[in-house]
Amino acid sequence: MKFFFSFFAFLPFSIFSEIDITTIDSFRIINAGPHMLLVKKYSENPQSDNGFIFHVKRPHCFADQPSFVMYSPDSEDFNDPEEDSVLKASIRVNLKKKKEIDLKVYLALEERSVLELKGNFPSLRGARVMELDSIYGKDKWVLDHLDKAIEEATKICESFAPYEEEEETVKETKV
Repeated sequence: MKFFFSFFAFLPFSIFSEIDITTIDSFRIINAGPHMLLVKKYSENPQSDNGFIFHVKRPHCFADQPSFVMYSPDSEDFNDPEEDSVLKASIRVNLKKKKEIDLKVYLALEERSVLELKGNFPSLRGARVMELDSIYGKDKWVLDHLDKAIEEATKICESFAPYEEEEETVKETKV
């Protein structure tokens, strides 16, 4: 009986895992908590660390909240936008006509900001190439096989195991 209880005492440590995967198409899948994944693709611009990201969250496990992580330019006259402000930008998907879009500043940090696509924007599901022109500069992402990255993240999301250990609460019981 003691073996049975000691076996299950260590089980939670073996079933969670931290996710940090780079696919063969250069998408990065990482966990952002026990029930949310981030899928990221870096800009094709070699001087840029900017990235395109989206979430895959439990319980529904579908791709949502397309966003950009944009690093502030080194220009002295650049003013970092404040959180919850809305920026104008233009986006071009699959080399089609540019479209004016709104980007909401979800998170503003000292050296970078997280910008969410707001309102109406071109579909990204079948995107192969995406270009963004904003106050942060011009960036381009090659999104070939985006559907495969979504599929891989969805499979991980649908697995039963949490992506990282959840904090457990201990309750005392009388025996």
